[in-house]
Amino acid sequence: MSYTLPSRRRYKLAAREQQEALLPFVRYLPSRDYPHYWQMPAASENHALARAYGRECAAHLLQWLKDNPEYVGSGLLSRIARDIDFSDLSQRGHWIGFFNYLEHMLWLGARRVRVYRHLDCQHQLHDAQTLRTWLEARRAQRRH
Repeated sequence: MSYTLPSRRRYKLAAREQQEALLPFVRYLPSRDYPHYWQMPAASENHALARAYGRECAAHLLQWLKDNPEYVGSGLLSRIARDIDFSDLSQRGHWIGFFNYLEHMLWLGARRVRVYRHLDCQHQLHDAQTLRTWLEARRAQRRH
C-alpha cells in the first residue's frame, strides 16, 4: 500500500475548531460531538511509509501552532495523545514518526533558548495570572 501524503497548507482561519478540523489527522465522527484527534489511514505493512506519514502529520501540527500562536498551550497535543490507541500495533509507525519528529523539533527549539530561564518566566507568568484572578474575585466579592 502506498500513502498519499496530506497537502501542505497554512492554517490561519477565523474559528479555532475550523482550524483544527483542517489538520489531516482530525475528523468529526458520528459517535462523538467533538473531534477525534487521531484518524490515520489504514495501516501499511511498510513501516517506513507509516513513519513518513506520521512525520508529515507532525509537521502539519507544527505549522498549525506557528500560524496560531494564541492557541499554543491550549492542550491540542494532549487531545491528540488522548485519542491515539497505543495498543493498536498496526498503527505504531504513524505515532512513532509523529512523536519522533516532534522530539526533533523540540530539540531544535530548545537549542535556541535558555530552557530553565524560560521556565522560570513561565512560572512567574502563571503565578501572576493566579494572583490576578484571586484579586479580581476578591474585588467582586467586596462590591456585593
